[in-house]
Amino acid sequence: MNLTIPSFSLIPVTEYAYSSKATTKCDVYSFGVVLMELITGRKVVEAEFGENKNIIYWISTKVETNDGIVEVLDKRLSGLYKDEMINVLKIAIRCTYKTQRNRPTMNEVVQLLIEADPCRFNTCCKSSNETKETARVTNTNNLYKL
Repeated sequence: MNLTIPSFSLIPVTEYAYSSKATTKCDVYSFGVVLMELITGRKVVEAEFGENKNIIYWISTKVETNDGIVEVLDKRLSGLYKDEMINVLKIAIRCTYKTQRNRPTMNEVVQLLIEADPCRFNTCCKSSNETKETARVTNTNNLYKL
């Protein structure tokens, strides 16, 4: 499963600086960046990404291979939620397209996130949900220890 990411600018503030007006597509972009932070467990800018590089650039260099896709996922969650995280990562990538007209609307983002929920049709078995809930509680407890 390869994900194609176009070239990016980092923050929609750049768009705001050029146009002098905030748009809902800037908000979608920002939301996509936040989704990337949540999925990867990383900050927007980290030394590992390289000088003048950001999370969008880093993800774009990794997702060209299946191994790279898994590599960007937050290891604390990806064991149980890998497929769901990949679906949300795809949404985040669409939100951060460089060209505003190619980004989804926020309503579309919400719909995509709803569709990314594997339990929306009650197809998840109870034991799987219990396992994920136990993992969630354990991971949450571990986060408090940090």
